[in-house]
Amino acid sequence: MSDGDGVPGRQSWAAAAAAFLNRFLLLLVVIAAGLGAAFPGLGRSLDARGAILVTLAVLLFCTGSSVTFADIGGVRAAARRMVVALATTTALLPVLAWLASRLVTDPALRGGVLAAGVAPAEVASVALTGLAGGEVVIAAGLLVGSTLLTVLLAGPILSLLGAHTAVSQLSLLLTLSLAVALPLVAGCVIRSLDLFGGRQRASFEILATASLLVLLWEVASQLRLNASDFLAAAALLIYLAGASVLGWLLALGTPVRRRTALILPTAMRDFAVAAGIAASAFGAAAAAALGIYGVLVLVFGAMVVQVSRRG
Repeated sequence: MSDGDGVPGRQSWAAAAAAFLNRFLLLLVVIAAGLGAAFPGLGRSLDARGAILVTLAVLLFCTGSSVTFADIGGVRAAARRMVVALATTTALLPVLAWLASRLVTDPALRGGVLAAGVAPAEVASVALTGLAGGEVVIAAGLLVGSTLLTVLLAGPILSLLGAHTAVSQLSLLLTLSLAVALPLVAGCVIRSLDLFGGRQRASFEILATASLLVLLWEVASQLRLNASDFLAAAALLIYLAGASVLGWLLALGTPVRRRTALILPTAMRDFAVAAGIAASAFGAAAAAALGIYGVLVLVFGAMVVQVSRRG
């Protein structure tokens, strides 16, 4: 018995495993976060060696493998909506973050909340858009566009919001190129050339979900909750709620698949990049709040995937 691509047994097993992971994604996200927070030693050790960026690269490679270069032409049909989304998020998300940060009394943690407002779209939001059946090309376009805007404008915006240290644009651009752009393009090349005759799709879907869970575990292992962190968590939850409403407004009147591709990148901002920005602009202590934010956005994204599938 074959699964339709000429490989009996093995590929049907992969398809079944992918379906299982997709069905219980939200539960697996909660478990991964709990394990990271309860047993942080290994995760912190790996993160100190750059494991988060490696995991991001794997996740983006798998995401790229679901898109062909021919699909990129689909961006043109949504170009106007994408430009509006990028302009709106660049202008309003820093304001939302500033308002939410007023709840935080610790200056360093307040800076971490502000950094979330100038971060680009979350890398995982592209993969989650694919898992939710949304238009991955649109989400990837928003990721690339927001990344470029972050590199160009994060420093000036943070200066207006009270930061006294400029963000290293060259370092940020190099990191994002290696961890985001190159893996995404590599996956797209493999999908476009169809080197495996479609046999890799279920396997790559499993790897995408697994790398997402590993990423959450790595981030959760950085949590060091104390009394002041709860205020930061509340502020970041309010910020996420406001960004979600903004994404929903931007997606009004669009087809269902495009709606998901607009909501997820708008609501989910890259916690890893935000942590780097926070450390540069406000000091290393400011990055601690972004571990909380990382858990929040990934749980939110998993919930959107579950709701989208049921719909």
